[in-house]
Amino acid sequence: MNTKLRRKNRYKTNYFTLMEIMIVVGIIGMLLAIVGPMAAKALFKGKSAAAKMQLRGFEGAIMDYQLDTGNLPKSLNDLITNSGSKKWDGPYLKKKTIPKDPWENDYIYRLDSSAPSGYIIISYGADGAPGGAGKAKDITTND
Repeated sequence: MNTKLRRKNRYKTNYFTLMEIMIVVGIIGMLLAIVGPMAAKALFKGKSAAAKMQLRGFEGAIMDYQLDTGNLPKSLNDLITNSGSKKWDGPYLKKKTIPKDPWENDYIYRLDSSAPSGYIIISYGADGAPGGAGKAKDITTND
């Protein structure tokens, strides 16, 4: 009789009940509902900060270009390839390509005499279009 009890306990397995599984799934769902928006906001802030850092990198490269050649570049490509200046001592960017903004859009570079530096560089933000607010806000060298 004692061996029958041991044999019965040996084959007994523990399962989760449907109620326990539903409670765990509910708790995970509530956590995702709370943490999800916070994670999305942090991701956007990170992309915005990365764009600002890239703009500062461009500003430094443009300053070096201007010190060497005496002029502002006509385009961002002038920072990586010589467009005919004898005083060019580049490339002025570490990578030999113009990086995209964090949303995979091209940066916009314009000579602008009204800007303090004489130029403006713009990332159009998440929507890739001029103007906008929030996630779609433009990020410029004048910010």
